Amino acid sequence: MQPSSMLVALLLGILLHLSAVVNGAALLCNGHEELCPRPYNDVTYISTHASFAVTSKSTPAKMGTQYFGIQQQLNDGIRGLHLNITQGATASDVSLCYPDCNAYNGGSLKDTLTIVKNWLDTNQRDVVTIFLESAQLRANPAAVLKAFADSGADKYVLVGKPAAAWPSLQSMIGNHTTLVVFSDDAGLVAANPKGYFIPHPNTVLRLDGPFTYGAEWTCGPWNRRYESILVIPHYIVQTTTYNGATYNNMPYPFNLGTTNGYQFEFHAITCRGGQSIWINFMEVDYYSEGDVKTPTLKLNALPYPNDNVANFYPQFFDATVEIVGVSASPPTLLASVSRLAILAACLSLTLVFDALRI
Repeated sequence: MQPSSMLVALLLGILLHLSAVVNGAALLCNGHEELCPRPYNDVTYISTHASFAVTSKSTPAKMGTQYFGIQQQLNDGIRGLHLNITQGATASDVSLCYPDCNAYNGGSLKDTLTIVKNWLDTNQRDVVTIFLESAQLRANPAAVLKAFADSGADKYVLVGKPAAAWPSLQSMIGNHTTLVVFSDDAGLVAANPKGYFIPHPNTVLRLDGPFTYGAEWTCGPWNRRYESILVIPHYIVQTTTYNGATYNNMPYPFNLGTTNGYQFEFHAITCRGGQSIWINFMEVDYYSEGDVKTPTLKLNALPYPNDNVANFYPQFFDATVEIVGVSASPPTLLASVSRLAILAACLSLTLVFDALRI
């Protein structure tokens, strides 16, 4: 091959590669390039209350807080899972129950962790968080550790609470530590020699909640000390009877379009203005009802559906042709640099073609 032909081929290869970058091959973190440099605790995530407690929307046969299982939740963008763990039939078993095993037994912790591990295997640029919440009879710490080891989920767990600052999502993804685990059980934290259960107290500030229908969404307590993770319970509860037993603080599956709609956004924005740390987790029931995704995009300062420059023009200004599909967010640095590189490659090709008199 002549040197001139080789140069042309090389420049064409560079041009195609850079085009791929601009057209969406850029690296993403939790679905967005803009989130990659952000510390873990400078991102807002949607989490599901009693994530494993799945019921039917049309004919609920048992108590539940969600209409879809763990894998579908992850596929739909849920990045926080709240798992109520309790000792199972034997000391070596760990069950997921809500609010107790008589009302809802969601199976073993190991089975759910296996789903999470398998999902992380195929979604290696996403960070997921698990909150282990003790329920009924505290689980045997050794059994909990075994569930993590047997499921294989332990290979992804971030070890220990950072001494200074939380790592960025990009750093966590690069280190393959894409699973963060918090526990409210001091015994479980102490019994873990690997240190991958981060203590809930002193790390997580959980605001007031849940709420009853018609109650005001509040944002206390206001006594933050040194917590770096903020969780807001955003769901409505009621007292109900099931199998002859009365339960308080059970899910309220009504008016979900409102609860998970504008009230979700109102609650988040109100608390964001009153607290001194970033809102990290908005914990919801029936996440699939209403729209909790768009407000979360807004909280993360990311483009959202119908986020268009046209929204900022007076109605008498007709600029539809010029601005269709243009996001109100500025282009990322990577995209801008890539476009300049493509322009340079095009100019180089022009010079080569001219030299070869093509």
